[in-house]
Amino acid sequence: MAYNVAQLADYTNEQALPLLKASILGAKTAKLFQSNLQTGIKHSQALNIMNVEAKFMDDSVGSDVAGGGNVTFTQRVITVAPIAVREFLDPRVLNTKWMNYQAKAGSANDELVFEKEILEQITMKVAENNEKALWMSDTNSSDSNLNKYDGFVKIIDNLTGTTVLTGSSFSSSTALGLIDSVYSAIPAKILSESDTAIFMGWDYFRVYTTTLKNANLFHYGVDAVDGELTVPGTSIKIYALNGLNGSKRVIADRISNYFIGTDLDGEEDNVTANYIDQIERVKVKVAFKYGVQLAFPDQVTVLKLAA
Repeated sequence: MAYNVAQLADYTNEQALPLLKASILGAKTAKLFQSNLQTGIKHSQALNIMNVEAKFMDDSVGSDVAGGGNVTFTQRVITVAPIAVREFLDPRVLNTKWMNYQAKAGSANDELVFEKEILEQITMKVAENNEKALWMSDTNSSDSNLNKYDGFVKIIDNLTGTTVLTGSSFSSSTALGLIDSVYSAIPAKILSESDTAIFMGWDYFRVYTTTLKNANLFHYGVDAVDGELTVPGTSIKIYALNGLNGSKRVIADRISNYFIGTDLDGEEDNVTANYIDQIERVKVKVAFKYGVQLAFPDQVTVLKLAA
C-alpha cells in the first residue's frame, strides 16, 4: 500500500509571518535641514532677507555725517503644494486568500488586515518619496511623485549668481579631481562656516569612497560613517543623500541655506485608516504640504555632470 497524492497540489505555507517589506531608501534630507523648517504655510510665504552694509567712513573733525552703507531687504518665496496619498481598500477581497485568518470574525469587513503594517509601510514610502522630491521635483515632470513643486536641483539650475562647474563623468579616474575642484570653488566667505558641506547621491559617494580607498590615503582619516565623510585635508563634510541619486549633480553650500516649507511639522507621518460605511471601503490617507527654497544663491556651488 502507498499514499496516492497525485490529485493534491504541493503544499506551500502561505501564512508565514512576519511580512517581508520592501527596502526603503534612507530619507536623510529632511532631517539634515530640519532646523530650517518653515511651518504654518498654507500656500506661499516669503523668506525675508536683510543685508546690512557696514561701510567705513571718515570720522575726523568736520567729516561728512552722511552714511555710506545701506540696509537692503529682499525676499525669496516658498510655495508649498498640497499632497496626499489616498487609497480605498475593500477588506472583503482578502476573505478568500491566505491572510483571512487575520481578519476579524464576522461579516462586517470593516477593518484592514495587517493595518499596522500597511500604515507603517505607507509612512516609510512617503518618507522615501519625499527624500527624492525635495531635490528632484519639477512641476513639468510626468512623474506624479515629482511634479507637485520645484525641488532644490531645479531651483539651483534656475538661479543666477551661483558658481557652476561642469564635467563629463564621475568615475574612479575623475572623482578625486572633481571633488577637489568643487572644494576649490566654494566661495571663501562660507568656507570657514561650520555647516558648509558638499551634497551628492549615494551613486557618486560610492565611487568617491572606493577611489579614496584605492588611493591608499593612509595619512588621512577617510572612513565613511553613515554616508558622511570629511574631504581629506579639509574640514568640509560630504553628505550622501538618496534624493540626489541619478541627479548628475554635486552641490556645495551651507546647510542653513536650504529651507523646507510645510503647514504642520510631521503631518506626512500621520497616516489614518477609517471605514466608510457608505462605500464599504477603508479609506487610508496621509495629507501634507511641502515646498522648498534657497535664501542666498551666491553661496551655491554646483557641479553638473554629463554622466
